Amino acid sequence: MSSISRRDLLKNAAAGSAAVAALGMAGVASADEAAPAAGQHSWEVKPEPITEVAETVDCDVLIIGGGYSGCSCACNAAQNGLNTVLVEKDDVLNGHGVGGTGAIKSRVMDENGVVLDKPIEMERWVATCGNRCNEKIVGKFFRESERCMNWLLDLGEEYGMSCMLTVGSNSTVHPEASCYHMLFGGDFYDQYGFAKAVEYMLADAAEKAGAQIVFNMPAVQLVQDESGAVTGAICQNADGDYVQYNAAKGVVLATGDVSWNDEYLEEFAPIALQVKSRLCGDLGNVGDGHNMAAWAGAAFQPAPWPTMMHPQAAGMFHGPFLFINPEGKRFMNEATWVQGKCVGIMVNGGANHAWSIFDSNFEADNTASLEFGGGMFWDSFRAVGTTPADASASHAKTVKEGVENTPDYYKCADTIEELVEQLDVPADVALETIAHYNELCEAGEDTDFYKESHFLFPIKQGPFYAVEVGPGLLGVCGGIQINDDFQAVDANNQPIEGLYAIGNCAGGMYAYDYPINIQGNSHGRCLMEGKCLAEQLAGVSE
Repeated sequence: MSSISRRDLLKNAAAGSAAVAALGMAGVASADEAAPAAGQHSWEVKPEPITEVAETVDCDVLIIGGGYSGCSCACNAAQNGLNTVLVEKDDVLNGHGVGGTGAIKSRVMDENGVVLDKPIEMERWVATCGNRCNEKIVGKFFRESERCMNWLLDLGEEYGMSCMLTVGSNSTVHPEASCYHMLFGGDFYDQYGFAKAVEYMLADAAEKAGAQIVFNMPAVQLVQDESGAVTGAICQNADGDYVQYNAAKGVVLATGDVSWNDEYLEEFAPIALQVKSRLCGDLGNVGDGHNMAAWAGAAFQPAPWPTMMHPQAAGMFHGPFLFINPEGKRFMNEATWVQGKCVGIMVNGGANHAWSIFDSNFEADNTASLEFGGGMFWDSFRAVGTTPADASASHAKTVKEGVENTPDYYKCADTIEELVEQLDVPADVALETIAHYNELCEAGEDTDFYKESHFLFPIKQGPFYAVEVGPGLLGVCGGIQINDDFQAVDANNQPIEGLYAIGNCAGGMYAYDYPINIQGNSHGRCLMEGKCLAEQLAGVSE
């Protein structure tokens, strides 16, 4: 299978997001909640218990949130015989959008001869997280992801889906494994697109197994007994009436991250406020689960919470070529991974964007670079078995179409002077920067930032191009402190009975930064955590 375009990958990313914009912080607390006092955050002020309940529903497991992790949990819980209810505050399934799913091993990887060195990949993961992640949780993903991924592949085949495995990166320092599983085809793909098809497939399989999925039902408060154990949750229906769900085996928070709650970002992930754009379309991700967990006594993982960022908030293409900031100056080694580019632009570049500048040889230069590096959006999402030239041809098309269709982000000129004049930079400084960069390329050594010599491509042959590179926030991957049984824990690391957290609202899997050596691991984590927790609650854990 040939590589696919970034446009195809992202065109459905915001599906269903418009409806959640109006939710804001609605449904986070009861109507009787007091406003936080000076110096207090909203999650530090526990609301008064809601007592006027119009309806009571009993179940084994209550799952709050209809994203990837919640749908995975609901499907597996129902298939294992549990009376399962999933409540979603929006009128559609509202995760980030699944896209591809990463795994340490799978039958598709076996078929393509892809073998990972688990000890090495684990070490890379932990190092990226500053050795601050919960290694028991990460280790569980490494153990369980193969069977979870194979289960998903089998389910996908039942629904008429096929899988494309995409290449990673050959980078010496930031390698990315070829383990990104993209599911295509079938009725749900045709109806919901690439980003949402898997979530709706899981939800459909859950309902066929007996699960109940209730939309427009935001959870507003957890129910606790005298010992502090969580026994259920209060939700609010479309009429404004409160519905109490009693969950005999547990309440699962699968409420997503805090990307659209600036109060949380200011406190726990301030760098997320510096991005050019929030690429996540799920505007309802405002920390509902985080709030409820905190009110129930759960602790948060230490700050800063890890962010997931991609540099595609403006133009889609980024390669190993020269970056200049709005001051016209170079500021980093450009041949790095997606997260590194975002952080470098904001921290070292001092802005929310940079310009990537290259000449007419960029297609051939990019192809040559992929022997030594690449990765997400640099090598494009191309299938294992295709060539770097396929990726570069796709990028060349993207750039040339961008010049024509989105000139704010893509620039082209016959001379370098004319190109620079189109940018928001001091022309004289930029021209001096480019001239100096060309000298480094000709010398074969980057004595400024020590970019590897095989990534040094001079900018001399017109026409010349510039692409705006803008850091975009995909998610804040963490928050609620959990143990390796997915139980929310308190400040003394003691589990809160009956309360679980999975997916991006849960901490521990990541810390400080987001590792991408296992491509798609955030989705793989959601699949694994949902499936393993459901089996655990059903008493069928392997």
